[in-house]
Amino acid sequence: MEIPHNKYDVTQKALDGVKSKIDAMEESASNKYIFLGFDGYIDSLYSLVANREDVSNWTLMNSMTQMAERIIDSAGSSTNIERVLKRKVAGGFAPNTGKALWNLGLRVFLVAAMGLPKAKEIFKIYPEFVEDISINEPGRTVGLEFNDGKVMITDFHNIYDISWDRIIKKLKIPKLIDRFNICDGYGFGHWSLLLEMNNIWMKIKTEIFPSVSNLREKIFFIDLADLRKRKDEDIKKMIDLLLELEDQVPICLSLNDKEAIDISRVIDGVDEIDPNQPNFEGYIEAGKKINEILNFSYLIIHESHFATITSKKDHSWVSQAYTSTPRFSTGAGDHFNGATLAGLVLNLDPAEAILFGNINTAIFVRTGESPRFKHMKAFMKNYMDYLKNENLDFKMK
Repeated sequence: MEIPHNKYDVTQKALDGVKSKIDAMEESASNKYIFLGFDGYIDSLYSLVANREDVSNWTLMNSMTQMAERIIDSAGSSTNIERVLKRKVAGGFAPNTGKALWNLGLRVFLVAAMGLPKAKEIFKIYPEFVEDISINEPGRTVGLEFNDGKVMITDFHNIYDISWDRIIKKLKIPKLIDRFNICDGYGFGHWSLLLEMNNIWMKIKTEIFPSVSNLREKIFFIDLADLRKRKDEDIKKMIDLLLELEDQVPICLSLNDKEAIDISRVIDGVDEIDPNQPNFEGYIEAGKKINEILNFSYLIIHESHFATITSKKDHSWVSQAYTSTPRFSTGAGDHFNGATLAGLVLNLDPAEAILFGNINTAIFVRTGESPRFKHMKAFMKNYMDYLKNENLDFKMK
């Protein structure tokens, strides 16, 4: 049995819980509906070459530090860094999260920037989505992937055009109300990159939610993305709006480690997270302390080694099935978020939901594919082995 990392570590208990419930989850997944919006990108994902011997043989640039050092060493002159295309895919919070949910059998309403006058072919890979509506041209990203992270170089011009008016032009308010009534959860991604998101959420609050029943039984799931792009004042306004929404619908705010640091920095009464403490000690109670002030229904902090989730009453930690050699990293967070949201609407308890999310993303980073329930079950059988032997491979069957 795995030794608990700290007093909040419930990894084994959460794993046992998911194992006991996963068959029932699979049976009921098709009865759950999720609304997702509103971004969309075409992602070209690359590896970088450290050095090349010949056409067929080259050495991978494994770390972001290698790239940084190459650039620093060339400052004042010039350099060339070779990129090798890994794949070109549909990307963004809404499409990627939809991909994760669809492969788990949930029903998805997708409203995203996928092309005009109709979605581009690269987005048409999920013919069984309940509905997919494109509201704008997609953004475009060049993703440079390393073992220790990724650098996303993006043209956001089309994403900045996403607005409430553009949404309701394609999906009228009565239809939106209908979709919000049907759905068990709503997912909204990358607040920091959608400059009109506050206004969109306010319009949902004032024009949609008053006509939606059973809101307290639904989940409003949020991924903020890189907060360093936005001013502290903007972040505080966003938090205030989410606190207003929490009065209507349970909020689930999902933060990666960097986003959690930035949130801790702007909230009065919370010490800024120190990421340099050994064994991730700076994160052990971070979510608990943040949510003592915010009091959201759920607050998640996730990193490639761990995840925590804090409700209004409890705080839990689960250890993640980390690998130092991921095949793909772009979209990993969206797969974590999608499966965690699926877990919450499929009646997992909070700690079980984030462990379920980790299983999903652990498979994705090892294979580049979105898992189905059969893959989740197979991975889960050896979950503790993956914690002890982080480079264990996984085959999709």
